[in-house]
Amino acid sequence: MQNTRADAGPISLTSRPTTTEIPFNIGRFWYHRDEDRWEWSDQLARLHGYDSAASVIPTTDLLLKHKHPEDKERVAALIDRVRNAGEPFSSQHRIVDVKGTVVPVVVIADILHSPDGKRLGTFGYYVADSGGSVGRRGRTNRVHMDIDEMVRRRATIERVKGALMLAYRIDEQQAFDLLVWRSQETNIKLYALAAAIETRLVDVDVPSRARSSLDRILLTAHEAAAH
Repeated sequence: MQNTRADAGPISLTSRPTTTEIPFNIGRFWYHRDEDRWEWSDQLARLHGYDSAASVIPTTDLLLKHKHPEDKERVAALIDRVRNAGEPFSSQHRIVDVKGTVVPVVVIADILHSPDGKRLGTFGYYVADSGGSVGRRGRTNRVHMDIDEMVRRRATIERVKGALMLAYRIDEQQAFDLLVWRSQETNIKLYALAAAIETRLVDVDVPSRARSSLDRILLTAHEAAAH
């Protein structure tokens, strides 16, 4: 019988792991921030080697036990940001299922909102692709569109964060917090607000002195990169 609790012991990792030969597979997850609670779809549970979502209780500890040792530290930092800030994110890493098989995945997530716009947590997809056949083509295509839309929205948010970081001399987390604050104050969803800001960035008058400074960085950055 499969272990279903986070405290059931470490996940075994074979000495010579190989990438699992599975068909293209997509699993969904939800993270409820106030409750510090994870949910998995049946597909995601099976991707980790469990029979179904009902046979496993996903926790942060369990998630980390399923990460490849070489990826665990990086993913742990990402999960910590998700739990504390509820940010959208994307990641490419490896999971290890209950049999010790290594599965490369791409994880893409966005902010989970309530119907009234309150930020509840994070939701997203795990995508594993070994080049196999795909069933339920229509459903898979719809998920592809959802993922493409999430990537597009995240790119918009990242560009606006970059503009705020440059203009206000703040770090990435502060830029995100600033966007979230304005989103909550105006009751506008984060992406809609970021998109509106992005369309108006062309109206920002950048002083010539700032342009000159950026010119200098652009033309000399390769020297620092070379070292």
